[in-house]
Amino acid sequence: MSRLIRCLIASAIAFCCITPTYAQDSEQALEAVIAEQQKQLPIMLDPMTRIDNISYADHTVLYKITLSVYANRPGERVYYESYLTQQIQKALCSQTAYLLMLELGNKITYSYSSSQAEPITEITFGPGTCRET
Repeated sequence: MSRLIRCLIASAIAFCCITPTYAQDSEQALEAVIAEQQKQLPIMLDPMTRIDNISYADHTVLYKITLSVYANRPGERVYYESYLTQQIQKALCSQTAYLLMLELGNKITYSYSSSQAEPITEITFGPGTCRET
């Protein structure tokens, strides 16, 4: 999972480096960064985690991710939702680039599915996420 966090942080850093002050320009910059990232997908982050798609619409960055080892055992969905929420929020709130992206009014959604396209969980972080921690 640490490779996923590193990849997402690198994406945010790239966004931060080209983000102008104005909201409209930052939206265009974010769209450009996502378009570049999209060219590298799908990408395996570790043996069980693959980013399939990244998109941006309505001030929301959407990561579509496949967890190949998900078997829908009792309690597994709850475990993944809790674990992923904690890990991603910790990484988001410790990175200036993500904080900037959220403070500009954007949301970040992580949509996880099994290798059989079965939805596992969808986690969204918004502008108030890091103020709550």
